[in-house]
Amino acid sequence: FVWRIMQTDPNWGNFLYDVGTGTTYLIDFGAVREFDKSFVDGYLRIVWAAANQDEDTLLAQSHTMGFLTGNEEDVMIRAHTLSGFTVGEPFSMDRHDTYDFAKSSITKRISDHGAAFLQHRLTPPPEEVYTLHRKLAGAYNLCIKLGAKIHCRDLLEDVLKQHTFEDGLDHPLYNT
Repeated sequence: FVWRIMQTDPNWGNFLYDVGTGTTYLIDFGAVREFDKSFVDGYLRIVWAAANQDEDTLLAQSHTMGFLTGNEEDVMIRAHTLSGFTVGEPFSMDRHDTYDFAKSSITKRISDHGAAFLQHRLTPPPEEVYTLHRKLAGAYNLCIKLGAKIHCRDLLEDVLKQHTFEDGLDHPLYNT
């Protein structure tokens, strides 16, 4: 969100961990992708809505960004909403404590909605989402494998505090 650039290949071989300093280095830049400011603004709004289980904003922003057409059946709307809420779970309002990825079963719960997407999706999601979600899935799986416990909500709030939206809508942290 900060630089609008992401290394989108979640392969562990793309990183080098220095045990002495505790630093992780990216060593393969082959799958680096830049994201448009408008996409980042919209997607960050979706993440915030998902984290706060704000169904109205999640669906409105999903429609604006092209995830949904507005003509979906209820089963697709429900799967989209629940999948979004599941992805946003580590960042939820009541999570100022650590999120335990290993105990979460988050990837299974996300994949539970896959059948509805395959059967009822009326439009493909924005192109940028394919690489972004691949990286997100890889990051979640890495956190699960490492048994990571992370203060995700605090990280998201820090990103939001520093983010300047240029989409003409109120900043989600400061709207009334």
